[in-house]
Amino acid sequence: MSFTFERGSEDTPKGHALIYFHNSRDAADLLATYLVILPIQVDVSKYVPPFLMNQLGEADAKELSAFAFPPAPESVSGMEYIRKLAESREDDIIFGGSIDADDIGSLLGTVNDAIGWYADLWERYAEPDSQAQALEDASPVEGEMGLSVNDVLYGLMSDQDKLGELTRLVGRLRDTVDSDDAGLAAETRAEIIALGRHLPDNHHVGRLADAASGGGEQAARLASLYLQRCFHLIAEEYVKLGQVEAEIRALEGE
Repeated sequence: MSFTFERGSEDTPKGHALIYFHNSRDAADLLATYLVILPIQVDVSKYVPPFLMNQLGEADAKELSAFAFPPAPESVSGMEYIRKLAESREDDIIFGGSIDADDIGSLLGTVNDAIGWYADLWERYAEPDSQAQALEDASPVEGEMGLSVNDVLYGLMSDQDKLGELTRLVGRLRDTVDSDDAGLAAETRAEIIALGRHLPDNHHVGRLADAASGGGEQAARLASLYLQRCFHLIAEEYVKLGQVEAEIRALEGE
């Protein structure tokens, strides 16, 4: 089953969301539950008496940082209620499709799928420095729905393919800067940041995007150096990496 944001964004999840469904037996009936991702990981085993641990299970004890309550969606008064509640609490709103309200097993399974999906989005967003970077990199351009599709493609690429795509995007961004196409420049920068989420943090793709977004020969040179740095990291060419980093420091010092 697919889940769709109607309030909020997959790129910047709040960590708490109302998810609702249509009752397949009665289209006018809406059911909803509340998803929560705790901002601090919890190892429940530290708080559970030893004699209960066998019943709880080691995996469950360590993975209770994401949950939904109620465990199965319950009927709510309507869409207006969901919208007002989400606005007052600054919640995401997610649509989960149609479900059979009388099939409790299916209800529980669908909610568990939603928990896992939403927790994955949160984990990706909440990695070190990614939240600040996501806010900094947020583009005013509407219609970035293609980025989620690109995220899937990026996840399937090899490291070399990712760097090849990164090279192509940086070249396009430089072209848009030179042609003063602000809309395409913002869109391309957002794609670079999305691709950067699929490379290790030490590649500094955010800094690469900043450099490629600047005008002038120095910005172009700096972007080229940051791109070279990515290739040296992947190839583990540490002598060349040190040389490039020295050039970067010298340019940034100017």
